[in-house]
Amino acid sequence: MTTLPAPRKPRRIGDLVRLLLVFLLIGAVFMGGAVLFAPWAFYMGGRFHTIPQWQGWGRLHSNSGGGDYALYVWFRPDSGRLRGLVYVTGNAVLCTPRGEKFVLNLGGTFGKPDGGWRGRDLNGKNANFYMFNRTVSHILNGASPRPELKLHGKWNNPDLVVDDDSSIQRNFDRDARLYPDAKNRPYLGEVSPITLHEGGKSDFEAACKNIYR
Repeated sequence: MTTLPAPRKPRRIGDLVRLLLVFLLIGAVFMGGAVLFAPWAFYMGGRFHTIPQWQGWGRLHSNSGGGDYALYVWFRPDSGRLRGLVYVTGNAVLCTPRGEKFVLNLGGTFGKPDGGWRGRDLNGKNANFYMFNRTVSHILNGASPRPELKLHGKWNNPDLVVDDDSSIQRNFDRDARLYPDAKNRPYLGEVSPITLHEGGKSDFEAACKNIYR
């Protein structure tokens, strides 16, 4: 009677090693690009970061928007845009006085007012961000991208000192309810300042709990 050879087991360990090497290669390419084209990304906030990214949080108050809000932001260099201004991409979370949380896509720029800046020190440089609600569920359901927020200001190391460009009052009513659209809202109304301090999600969550009590 002939005995058939046992089937070979899939080389799972080898596949995992190859996958890990691919991720390490992608990470090395990203880090190398940041070192060459975005050295500022390692020094956001005035101190050295091993990973070129920055995260922070802050609180703002809007009488028009129903009270206190907490905002968390995370961003890194946008490697696809090697132009005069410095571009970043990331995400944000907005916590409202009603206890609602909105997860937002984030984009932004740093630089001098006339553009054309490249370097390592961001202190005193302009900072502009835009945020919109484009999560997967919203895209699939065809929902509105609101809230759409803007922040304008500058780096004042170690913080980002900005204001909301009146975007809270364009998106929320006096009960902190989200407007479905902004057609009947004045573009420029109450402007709310906010200082973003470097910190993680736990700091933001604590601020959010204090707001919704």
